[in-house]
Amino acid sequence: MAKLKGAISWAGIVILGLAHGVLEDLMFIKVLVEYLPPSWDLTGDLFFIFTVPLAQLLTFAVTGSLAWYLLGLNHLPKLITFWACWVIARTAFLVFALNPVGDIAVYLAWISLWCFLVGLVARSRRQPAGASD
Repeated sequence: MAKLKGAISWAGIVILGLAHGVLEDLMFIKVLVEYLPPSWDLTGDLFFIFTVPLAQLLTFAVTGSLAWYLLGLNHLPKLITFWACWVIARTAFLVFALNPVGDIAVYLAWISLWCFLVGLVARSRRQPAGASD
C-alpha cells in the first residue's frame, strides 16, 4: 500500500508540473485580462516583470498548494521533479507558440526563482527551532 501511495504521489507531482506549464496562460487570459483594469498595460513594458510572475504565482497558488499539502512537494526530489516538469511543459508550449528564445529564457528564470523560493521554505520548515548551519 505504501508503494502505491508513493507511486500516486510521484505521478501527481509530474501531472501537476506538466499542467502548471499550460495553466499559466489560462490564468493570464481568464483572470488577469478579464479582471484587471484596462488601463494597466499587461502586454507592454510590464509584461515580464509583472504579468508573467503574477500569472505564475496565481497558478502556483493552485498547483503548488495541491502538491505541497497532498503530494509532498516540500521534499527536494519531488520539488526538482515538479520544477523539471514545469520547465519542460512551459518550454514546449512556448516553442510551439513560436516565442523567441529570449522570452522563453525569462519564463524559465521566473520558474526557477519560484521553485528555489519554495525549496528555501521547505528547508526552513525541516530544520528544528534554534538550529543553524
